[in-house]
Amino acid sequence: MHTSGIGSLAEEIAACFLRMRGYSVLERNYRFLRKEIDVVAEKGGRLVFVEVKFRGSVARGLPREAVDARKMRHIVLAARGYLSERRRESSPCRFDVIEVRLGRGGTALVVEHVAGAFDAEGR
Repeated sequence: MHTSGIGSLAEEIAACFLRMRGYSVLERNYRFLRKEIDVVAEKGGRLVFVEVKFRGSVARGLPREAVDARKMRHIVLAARGYLSERRRESSPCRFDVIEVRLGRGGTALVVEHVAGAFDAEGR
């Protein structure tokens, strides 16, 4: 499968994962000024901006480690655009990472939700 196909599948898995945990998925692949947020969700009145990362193995580190400072800044910028466009500037929000990876032996998927993975300052 092509890497973009794998990324789309990982995002679908993440969206399903969130729904199963009571989140409403509001948007997928939201774009603002060429920046993208994989999933915008909401639970309990809090908006959650989610970056989804897939890895076939952890040989090069955990998927969440691929969300560097530059990527965080892009997500925060897109989130500000989302909040402004939707007139939800006063809504509480959070930045999460969902990692999807193959488990040992490559026969199972592991999904981990890192709530509050970074803040609005990109840290």
